[in-house]
Amino acid sequence: MKTYAWVVVGLVLLLGAGCASSDMSSSPAASGPPANVAGNWNGGLYGAASNSISMQLQQQGTAVTGNIDVGGRSDLSGGIKGSVSGNMFSYSLANGGSGTMQVSGNTISGTVGGSPFRAQRMQ
Repeated sequence: MKTYAWVVVGLVLLLGAGCASSDMSSSPAASGPPANVAGNWNGGLYGAASNSISMQLQQQGTAVTGNIDVGGRSDLSGGIKGSVSGNMFSYSLANGGSGTMQVSGNTISGTVGGSPFRAQRMQ
């Protein structure tokens, strides 16, 4: 009977260790239909690197292409492409650099060139 008890204890510990190894710290994956990011967006960087930004984005399904103009920053201006998953827009710039923006209706926010950014869709 003691052997059986030790086997049960061993199984409980083994199962408990397996459950504890799951990564609970990661944020949930974006889900749901892709947000609509198509259109003209105006806004800017804020904080220490404040500057104006405009984007003209086209979207087909989850694929996004377009142009971004960061006032006075040719290194961050030019082509932009990416994809939308749920409310998250992951992008890369033609001149280098990449990031993620969060879409909430007619507001998009994230980082460009490491600086915080927010823009509104123009109606």
